[in-house]
Amino acid sequence: MKIKFKPVGAQKDFFQDDETKLLHLSAGFGFGKTTILLYKLLKLSRLNFPFHGGLVVPTFTDFKRDVMPAFEGLFDKHRIRARFHGSDHYYQFPWSPGRLYIATAERKLRGPNWAYAGINELTLIPMIRYQEVIGRVRVKGAKSPQIVSSGTPEGIASEYYTAFVESPVAGSKILYGDTRENADNLDPGYVERVLAAYPQALADAYIRGLWVNLAGNRFYYSYDPKANDMNTSPDPNLPYLIAMDFNVDPFCVSIWQLWGNQFVGLDEIVLEGGAGYKTENMIQALRQRGYDHRNSVICPDPAGKNRNTSGKTDVEILQQAGFQVKVKPAAPRFRERQINMNNLFEKRRIVVNPLTQPKTKKDFMAVEIDPVTLEKIKKNPKLTHLSDGVDYMVDIFAPFNDHRTQNTVARIR
Repeated sequence: MKIKFKPVGAQKDFFQDDETKLLHLSAGFGFGKTTILLYKLLKLSRLNFPFHGGLVVPTFTDFKRDVMPAFEGLFDKHRIRARFHGSDHYYQFPWSPGRLYIATAERKLRGPNWAYAGINELTLIPMIRYQEVIGRVRVKGAKSPQIVSSGTPEGIASEYYTAFVESPVAGSKILYGDTRENADNLDPGYVERVLAAYPQALADAYIRGLWVNLAGNRFYYSYDPKANDMNTSPDPNLPYLIAMDFNVDPFCVSIWQLWGNQFVGLDEIVLEGGAGYKTENMIQALRQRGYDHRNSVICPDPAGKNRNTSGKTDVEILQQAGFQVKVKPAAPRFRERQINMNNLFEKRRIVVNPLTQPKTKKDFMAVEIDPVTLEKIKKNPKLTHLSDGVDYMVDIFAPFNDHRTQNTVARIR
């Protein structure tokens, strides 16, 4: 049988891609995410004849309210004689003995192995359920063992931002759908009403399907990827500035150069997942990446001047390794750091390389400020460390009061 319909924009790309193992559609409200996901599952059922598949939804209420009516609409429109088994929660399609099982993210996934799977509203389910789906799609002989998903982005603090954007999982791909592409299927004034009702950040998420910081208390509120992102290559005649924050896991540095009065981002190193990293571990990682005492200046956390368990300070360890270290007696206050950094972002005196500094970029987008203490909120153990290091570096070469210190960066001859 043939199902005829006219997908638009990213809907078409999503439906046609049968090769990407982990395919996700990030789209705004009204884009038709659920509908195109169900069309895709009908196709995968046919491609993976005669094997079973699965559809995961946040809750069974979501299934009855959103998915079931959408499926019934497709069946009626195309005269498909499908059957839903209410007690065992599966669909039986007329073209295959394989079933499409319905599961919810409310509990651990159980049941038969699947040849393919779909997930509706992915960003509303825990990451552990997504991982369980990946482990369940394992039928030998499946022609197209895809895991397809759709949803509206829920902010860059989401684990799915990391999985699809920041550090993409192998075999994954993300497509972006703009609600305006589906305008012919919506009320004529819908998009205009949403744009009028939401600020720009929410409109980017709920109309364009983009990952943005949905919190209204960003520490780096002037950071704008459109203005402050730039793909760059290092100037071989200038030293590298290494912004370092002392934290055992993750232990982070970001690498910069000062082009005139502009801080240009080049690289980052993040050591994580161990029992705790020491300064010696980062020194080794820097050297392996090509950053050493001959071409680099380290700008660390002033707390590194305190003694550690080895009897030496972290700054002394860096100096004994041959590195030139520039550090102030104390870190600037959070409010001064915020004002200074945002002023430089606004004037485009700080630019980030989104390809080589993805975690630094995420920090600038996601770190929030406590409205009472005016400090950075540190509830996420993987955030704030990279941006803290940049704060310290910037405070040395472009301090808050703009009274320049005697620090200079000489050209390498």
